[in-house]
Amino acid sequence: MELADSRITIIGLGLMGGSLALDLVEQGMQVSGVDSDPNTASLARQAGITTVELSAALTNSDVIVLATPVRETLRLMETFRAEPPALELVIDLGSTKRQIVEAMDALPDDLSAIGGHPLCGKELSGFQQAQAGLFKGSRFVLTPSSRTTPAALAISEQLIDKLGAMPLHMDAARHDRLLGTASHLPYLLAMALTGTAESLGKEDAVIWDVVSSGFLSGSRLAASDLTMMIDILTTNRDMVLAALARAQTEFDQLSDLLQAGDEGALRGLLQPLQQRRSSLHVHKGIPHGA
Repeated sequence: MELADSRITIIGLGLMGGSLALDLVEQGMQVSGVDSDPNTASLARQAGITTVELSAALTNSDVIVLATPVRETLRLMETFRAEPPALELVIDLGSTKRQIVEAMDALPDDLSAIGGHPLCGKELSGFQQAQAGLFKGSRFVLTPSSRTTPAALAISEQLIDKLGAMPLHMDAARHDRLLGTASHLPYLLAMALTGTAESLGKEDAVIWDVVSSGFLSGSRLAASDLTMMIDILTTNRDMVLAALARAQTEFDQLSDLLQAGDEGALRGLLQPLQQRRSSLHVHKGIPHGA
C-alpha cells in the first residue's frame, strides 16, 4: 500500500496533529481528524479538515496517527488491543516512547504499528497554533516495535517525506534517554528559572519589569501545555531524574567556581560549552544564544 492511496485519520487535532492534518490536506491527501473538543473540531472543519467520530475512524481508515498526550495514546492502545481496528498501520507522535512501543508490542499480530516523534513544535498548544510546514526541515524519530513490518516502515517514511522532515531511526530506550536531556530537562530548567523569579518577585515585584530576552527565551518552555508535559515527565521519570542529576552536577561546578573566585577556571569550564552551543545549526529560525 502506498501512502498516497491511504485513508489517513489523525486522532487529536492540537498543535502537532492539527499541523499534520493541514500539511496533508494541502497536499491533497485523504485526511480526516478526530478530536473530543467540539470547539477544536469546529476550527478544524473551518480550516478544511473533515472531522469524524472515533468509531467511524476505526472502521474507515488505513492509517491512524495518534497525536494525543502520551497517557491517552496508551489508553487508545489498550482499546485497540481489546478490539483491533481494521487498519494497515498505527503510528503515534508521542514525546516518550518506551511505554508506547511496549503497548504496540502487545497489539494483535495483524495490526502494524510504529512509534514516532517529530522533533519540532512550539510552547503554545491547540489547533489555533497549528500550521502547515511545521515539520519541514526537522528530524522525525521512528522507534520500531515488534509490530513494525517492512511495509509499515515504508509508509511511515513516505509520510515523513511528505512533511519535508528527515527520518531518524532508534530504539525506544535510546530515544527516551536522549530526549530526557534534550527535551524534557529544558522544560524543567525553564520551570526552575520561572520559579526562581517568582520567589524573588514576592520580595521585589519589579523583577517582572526587568525580565528581557534572555529570561524570556530561557523560560519559554514553561508555557507548555501542563497535561502534555506531566504525561511526558511521568512516563520518562527515570531518564528525567538522570538528566536532572547531570544538571545538578553542572550547577554544583558553577557554584564552586563562583565561590572560589577563580576566573580562569570559570572561563575554562564555560568556554567549551559556549563553543558547543555556537556550533549548533540554526534550526527553524532560532538564533544562536536563544
